[in-house]
Amino acid sequence: MMSKRLQLAAAILLSLPWPGAAIALSDPFTDERARFQEALHALERGNLQRFDALAASLQDYPLQPYLQDRRLRRDLASASDADIAAYLERYADTPLADRLYDDWLEHLGRTRQWSRFERFYRGDGDAELRCYHLRATRTAGERAAWLDAAMTLWRVGHSQPDACDPVFDVLYDSHRIDSDALWERIALAMAEGRLSLAAYLGKKLPAAERELVEFWRHAHRRPAAALNDARLQADDDRVRRIRLHAIQRLARSQPDSAYAALQTRRDQLSGDDYHATLKYVARYAGIRRSDNAYAILKAVPGDWRDAEIEELQARIALLTRDWAALLETIEGFRHQDSRFSEWPYWQARALDALGRSEPARQQLLALSGERFFHGFLAADRLNRPYRLNHRPIEYDESDLLALLQRRPGLWRAGELHRLGRTWASRREWYHASLKLSPPELELAAALAHEWDWHDRAIWTAARAGRWDDVQIRFPLAYRDQIEQVAGQFDLDPALIFAVIRQESAFMADARSSAGALGLMQLMPATGRQTALHLRLPRPSRATLLTTSANLRLGSAYLKRMLERYHGHPALAAAAYNAGPHRVDRWLPDDGEFEPDHWIDTIPFRETRGYVRGVLAFTAVYDMRLNGEAVPLARRLARVVNVDGRSGG
Repeated sequence: MMSKRLQLAAAILLSLPWPGAAIALSDPFTDERARFQEALHALERGNLQRFDALAASLQDYPLQPYLQDRRLRRDLASASDADIAAYLERYADTPLADRLYDDWLEHLGRTRQWSRFERFYRGDGDAELRCYHLRATRTAGERAAWLDAAMTLWRVGHSQPDACDPVFDVLYDSHRIDSDALWERIALAMAEGRLSLAAYLGKKLPAAERELVEFWRHAHRRPAAALNDARLQADDDRVRRIRLHAIQRLARSQPDSAYAALQTRRDQLSGDDYHATLKYVARYAGIRRSDNAYAILKAVPGDWRDAEIEELQARIALLTRDWAALLETIEGFRHQDSRFSEWPYWQARALDALGRSEPARQQLLALSGERFFHGFLAADRLNRPYRLNHRPIEYDESDLLALLQRRPGLWRAGELHRLGRTWASRREWYHASLKLSPPELELAAALAHEWDWHDRAIWTAARAGRWDDVQIRFPLAYRDQIEQVAGQFDLDPALIFAVIRQESAFMADARSSAGALGLMQLMPATGRQTALHLRLPRPSRATLLTTSANLRLGSAYLKRMLERYHGHPALAAAAYNAGPHRVDRWLPDDGEFEPDHWIDTIPFRETRGYVRGVLAFTAVYDMRLNGEAVPLARRLARVVNVDGRSGG
């Protein structure tokens, strides 16, 4: 519960603009924020007396737990059990407590302080902590239960932390790990592609069995050659397992050949092994779009089908414009959550192509009022206006104040955000959100929106299932800067907004696993090439994370993609996401594609979703900025191949 002072501060800050706007009222925490920073600097300099004095003056400051965490971590090895226990109890509702718990136990385990380890251990944690626990309790309790727990940690398809080695040594000495157990783990390792682990385990087998492990590794690397090897003809459980593995590996590159190999060995397989492998082969036949993909996918029996198999079969039928097969597949769906998928739209298109125009019109009519890509396409086909369906979250200032009083983690997250500690702020927000009820999640989304913390507002509204608060989910952040670069490069501002919303959801410091940076998720190489094209200085990664540079270079690159593809936004968006070299390969060799057909048969799932999102978000931002949207039907020309490359 907040102190009276924090309650007053919360009430004031709810009425304040956040970063990027002029503050209308005095900030109640200006002094405390400065002292917090000064305390951290004092700690870094080793001035503990100054730190302690400053920390004592900040008892009501929301980030007091962060000061105490830093103080304990300054010399974790010398911390007392009482200090650690007191921190974990007092700040149990913070993510800091969980991290300190893990780090403290890892320290105790590494230094073999077993009695202290067990005093804190709660029976949870990762494999490293569980192995430390087993080492701490090796001589206590029931030996059989201890060995069972150790076997659970050993029986995985990947290497475990070094902390587990002494535990596994006991297992080997106890003879719990026999030949069957080794083969079981080898199979798990091979399934995960951990060939080195399989080889290591194989060395513990007799020579003849070791050779079979090496052959399995060979089958993983060269499955086609292995399937023709006489050694795979033996009627043995382990050989059958290797045979199935080889068929699955072959399916990744040659699914039709894998299917043929599976059929020739069908009589040698159990029903479950056959159908599980058939499903695996069918998945890759659909992904690879093999010649026999539709037939292979259709061959997967009902009990083995799932949403992915259904979708792949429908997409192959769509790719070949086999409207009867597409309709049959869609009408046979058992696993699709289809309200906001493409399949009701394509069911209508198939019905229309087969001459059933009235059912098609009714299906399109049902979709045309929805705010998503295929809903907009349906509206275009019926010449109906788009609908935003805005349904705002209802709240007032007292609701947000009450939320902050109940959930101080949100308050800490906001204060960290104001200090520019972005990773810590998101971690605190995520941790706090895990405990929120659905109504509280809605209020938290509204709170983040009031604070102009748009990426958290969008994320939290999605967690709350509040898809229809359009102002929160599609904010007009950075509007002045976006409209400025739009004018500079003769771009539609709605398109720039849409790319940002799809790429980063307005997370200015976003970094993808591939290395893309900032609002428009620029790859550093793309940013450098674009800067060179504009005759600008070579940008650093830090520069690419600044809002001004990211918007300018990202918009310039988007403009280049539009020029490359004659102004076709679908092709430009696909190129922005997957690269123009891939889009060039996806263009038709001859003839033309209707734009909806080309988009929904893009080979990459991620890029399909990306293009749909950008186009739908462009329409939404069109409505937000201008009151109405340019129909997608007017934006999207047919996709053709011009000069062997461009479309539109």
